[in-house]
Order: sequence, then C-alpha cells, then structure tokens
Amino acid sequence: MAMTNQRITPGDTILGLLRSLGPFGLAALIIVAGAIVEGYWSFRWQSSDAELALNPLAQAVEQVPLSIDVWKASEVVPPDPRVVQISGARALFNTTYRDQTQGDSVTVYLLAGWSRDIAVHTPDACYPGAGFVMETSPQPFTVSYSAQESGGPTRQAEFMTAVFTKSEPTGVTRLRVFWSWNDGRGWRAPRFPRWMYGGRRPLVKLYVVAESPLGQLPHQSPALRFAAVLLPVLDARLQEAFSGGMLAHDAAKGNSH
Repeated sequence: MAMTNQRITPGDTILGLLRSLGPFGLAALIIVAGAIVEGYWSFRWQSSDAELALNPLAQAVEQVPLSIDVWKASEVVPPDPRVVQISGARALFNTTYRDQTQGDSVTVYLLAGWSRDIAVHTPDACYPGAGFVMETSPQPFTVSYSAQESGGPTRQAEFMTAVFTKSEPTGVTRLRVFWSWNDGRGWRAPRFPRWMYGGRRPLVKLYVVAESPLGQLPHQSPALRFAAVLLPVLDARLQEAFSGGMLAHDAAKGNSH
C-alpha cells in the first residue's frame, strides 16, 4: 500500500488543538481570551504609575487661556460631575469665547483621558440624547492653520462636522459642531476612533461649536475662524504635555525597578 506524504501546516496544528479541546474546553478558552482583552482595555492589570502619563495632559487642558487673539472668554464653566463620570475624562475644559471685533460666539469643549473613554461619546451619539436632531450624517472637514501662534508653516487638522437642531418654545436652536482627537500626533477625525486609538493611550478630544443659521456652509462657520487661532495655542501646550507625561511615566517605571 503506497504511503502519501502530507505536509502539516500551522493551521492544521491549530485546528487539531481546537478539536481536542471539545466544546467545553473551547468555550473556556473563549472566555479566558475575552477576559484578557477586557482587562487589557480596562487597565485592570495596569500599574498605578501609568496614570502619571495623564497628569501633564490634564493640567494643559484645564489651563487653556481665556484670551486668544481677538477672542475672549469671561470664565470657565465648572464641569458637571455627571458629565465627567460618563465621559471618563480626567480633565474637562468648557467655555464660550466671543469675538471682540465681530461679536460671534464659539463654545469649546476639551477633554483629556485614556483613549478607551475619550474615543467614544461623539456628538452624533451624545447630542440626540439632549434632544437635538442631526440634520445630516457627519462629514470630514480639514482646517488649515499656522503651526505657531505668531505664524509659521501651515498644518492640517482633520475634523468631523455636522449640524444639530433642537426645537424649543422660544424657537429652533441650530448648532454646527466640529470635533477631532489628538494623541500627540496631530488632530485627526477617524470614522472609527476606538479602533484607531485603542484603549491604552492618553488622548484629547476637541469640540468647537457655533450657531449655524439656515443656509450657512461649513466653511462660513465662525467656529473655523476661532479654530485657526485656537489650534496653535493647543498644539504648543499639548505637545509639551504629551512629552512630559511619557517622561514622568518612564521615570516612574525606572524607579520601580
């Protein structure tokens, strides 16, 4: 009887191992694998010194200046503890700036925390919960701005944008929201931020919000005029904060050994 030589591949080995486990063993393997993934994303096994990476970032977010170019804000809105808890943010900055020359107002929300929390709760999911209706699906929008506050090379910031409306007894509120994320590598607005950023890196999320009269196009929004002067200010502070956070984390790891 002739014998045939069959080459055993790694795939054959894995399939054989899975068959040998049986249904109960396979179920147990899936449960264990799921627990490992959940623990990785939720930081269940993370050392406490990893939290040091967020401290400089939280301070940078909380200390955004209230005067930027011709835009002035009177005060920072105290964060609602419920919003902080739901968002998972380590720091939250919220205020409204007013253009001293043209009178336009733009509201800013800036949050810092771990990407597992900051990458979710986007406006298209949150605003409807507050009674707003999203007019159209979010669209990408690129903002060009100077790299430094005093000018310099041009940078590109990716945003998503949509208009949200809410009918009230006093009339219809119509807001255009621009949103983006920054993990130290620039402002980006992926359609699936949770997959891009994962769950274990420091992350900042920015909302820039302005009233949007019917017929106003995205590029006509005063939010963009403000973003052009806000982004260089944020970049300078966040770049230093991201670098400082990693240095603090690395130093803590070194001292623990």
